[in-house]
Amino acid sequence: MSPALQLTGSTSAHTRHAACNTTGVSRFFLLLVTFAACDFPTPSQEYACRVTQDCESDRVCEGGYCVIGSASNVDAATGADATVGSPDAAPDANNFPAQLAMCMAGGYEAASNNLYYRLPPNPASWTDAEADCADDVPGATHLIVLTDTTEVQIAATEPGWVGLSDQVTEGTFVNVTGETPDQRPWASGQPDNGGNEDCARITSNAKLDDDQCTNSHYYACECDGRPPLP
Repeated sequence: MSPALQLTGSTSAHTRHAACNTTGVSRFFLLLVTFAACDFPTPSQEYACRVTQDCESDRVCEGGYCVIGSASNVDAATGADATVGSPDAAPDANNFPAQLAMCMAGGYEAASNNLYYRLPPNPASWTDAEADCADDVPGATHLIVLTDTTEVQIAATEPGWVGLSDQVTEGTFVNVTGETPDQRPWASGQPDNGGNEDCARITSNAKLDDDQCTNSHYYACECDGRPPLP
């Protein structure tokens, strides 16, 4: 399996590609949406958002979408969105625009679900893959976590590691950000811990399988402003 993005111009230990690079299109990359000059697309009533600052001036972020209304829920002193403390909000969500800018500079792209991913060009062990993702923008990036069925389908287009393991407590799988609930579409008979298999990978049929964490697989990094668990 070849990586979905051909990354060029690397200047660090972790290969990066320039934002808006469209070479090396794969099945995963076909799901990515192109930014106009690498800026946010113009929001609409149904455009996804995380905080009100992601929306136009006459809209506010409610339930994850920009809707017409006043910005009364934004703290005038700090500019922080009053909803950032909700269970669905990312920690320090008011910092996400700055974090996202760093993610995009490091090669992250928006997918069809308006979330942001980077596809490293080489396979790695689960531990090395998670360390690589977490190093991109500390406190904001990690191995992909399957939060909904759309994300499951996106991840399945480039099979490989996902941010889910039972390395701490055998039989208790926890994702790398601690988000709940998440999607765990285990294949029939999985997880089976065959040969000390503690890390989860997704297959091309959108099913999860546990595997030995030291094996090498491709993987996707996610930028959502959530820090990985220690």
